[in-house]
Amino acid sequence: MKLYVGLDVGLEETSVCIVDSEGLTIREVKVSTEPEAIRSAVEGYADRLDRVGVEASSLGIWLYRELQSAGLPIIVVEA
Repeated sequence: MKLYVGLDVGLEETSVCIVDSEGLTIREVKVSTEPEAIRSAVEGYADRLDRVGVEASSLGIWLYRELQSAGLPIIVVEA
């Protein structure tokens, strides 16, 4: 089953929400706004991730670049 991740980025913390294709919440967690912390939060689901969405912002663009280079299927969305 494909999974989708939404990132709500803040200066210090980022909320990570993983949902399945039916919209059921699989995991919700807050982590430090650091690429490694976000990768760790989704690590166990990486093989099933279809998309990771991050909001368009200066921090969002930074996370996009870092997480894309780490192999996550990330996109930037306008909120």
